Amino acid sequence: MTAGRTIVSYENLTQPFGDIQKQLARTRDAAGQVIPDGAMADSRVAAIRSGLDELHQAQGTHPRVMHCPRNVTVSLLQSHIARNAAAENKLQSFIQKGLANILEAFEVRFSSQDWFRWMLSFFTWIEDIVPADFPSAPKDPVAIPNRYNVAVIGDWGTGLYGAPVCGQSIQADPVGYDLLLHLGDVYYAGLADEIDDRFLKFWPKVPHSISRSLNGNHEMYTGGHGYFEKILPAFGQTSSYFAFQNDYWVLAALDSAYNQPFGGQEGDLNRQQVDWLRGIIAAAGPRKIVLFTHHQPFSLLDTSQGPLLVKALEELLDARKIFAWYWGHEHRCVLYDQHEKFAFRGRCVGHGGFPEARPDIGNAPYVDGDSWRRLEKSDHSPGALVLDTPNLYIPGFEEQFSPHGFMRLEFRDQRLIEYVRAPDGANIYLRDLA
Repeated sequence: MTAGRTIVSYENLTQPFGDIQKQLARTRDAAGQVIPDGAMADSRVAAIRSGLDELHQAQGTHPRVMHCPRNVTVSLLQSHIARNAAAENKLQSFIQKGLANILEAFEVRFSSQDWFRWMLSFFTWIEDIVPADFPSAPKDPVAIPNRYNVAVIGDWGTGLYGAPVCGQSIQADPVGYDLLLHLGDVYYAGLADEIDDRFLKFWPKVPHSISRSLNGNHEMYTGGHGYFEKILPAFGQTSSYFAFQNDYWVLAALDSAYNQPFGGQEGDLNRQQVDWLRGIIAAAGPRKIVLFTHHQPFSLLDTSQGPLLVKALEELLDARKIFAWYWGHEHRCVLYDQHEKFAFRGRCVGHGGFPEARPDIGNAPYVDGDSWRRLEKSDHSPGALVLDTPNLYIPGFEEQFSPHGFMRLEFRDQRLIEYVRAPDGANIYLRDLA
């Protein structure tokens, strides 16, 4: 049994004790044996308590569906427990039946004695996490043809639900793709075995295509080592930021996670990338610039905005140098109107495979059928279309979760054609963006 189909819920983590206070006391005993500084040990245990509270709130009444709040400690804890439970064969299978598929997954089952042992190794492990090295990107973009097809998928690294189906559809596309681009996030925390079992195992194999992945906040929870030391070599990728260019377009991808603040809820860019992008754009001439990041510059449905990203790119945004910007992080598909000040077209493509509860958007009207709902602009964001349908790939809970899918971008000389596709490859949106 591997990490790929293991779900670690609040119930899994607390069941051996029944009483959360007893569990925290035992956790503090373990922390005290590893961390000499008593105040630091207390802080680590408090972070676990806070993370468990967030996980409990996030999962609600769906403990057998994957949940992973944007909390560093609980993400690390879920990875650690899943890894140890798999290694010691302390997993229990369960079956979920739904409208479109049947899912077999595993949940962890362990004792209070296991918890103490695993907490000793947990505190030892997290105290030693340091960021991976950050290699520089080539100065010049890679040359690509003027007719170029790109698959864009974000927050895909679950190995569950619609994620494998998306991968199969991309692989089976009769027209094919030249570039397969993941916008980041392998769950729970981007460990090497999670990258194997939740990501590389299902990554589509398309002949003659290039694969690239951005760095996500979950990968950086473990210092990015799985991302930099496993995904990049697997893809023949030299750095976490990169660019492609033809006669009409520049496709520039940035690492918004390496320097992420606030537990990864917001993205940021180091000066190295900003200077690199400035040089790329200065040499681009009349070419249009398409930007890709993991984190968002703004959101209508998430409380986290992107002020640090916008600040880092302020000069280029004010000069209206960016034509379109694609990002993930928020686990939805949202197509924004053209930004009034910066003029770019924003696209959230974070619905690749993570189960996200359907948003409460009140009486927002449906447009163009029964898939898209219209949201009006806010003080910090343009208006948008939000994909809001049941998720047929989460068995038994289809109505409660937002849909999965991906985007296809076709560059045809001066034209850019967008497709939004369901996991099975069906088109649910098509338009010329340029």
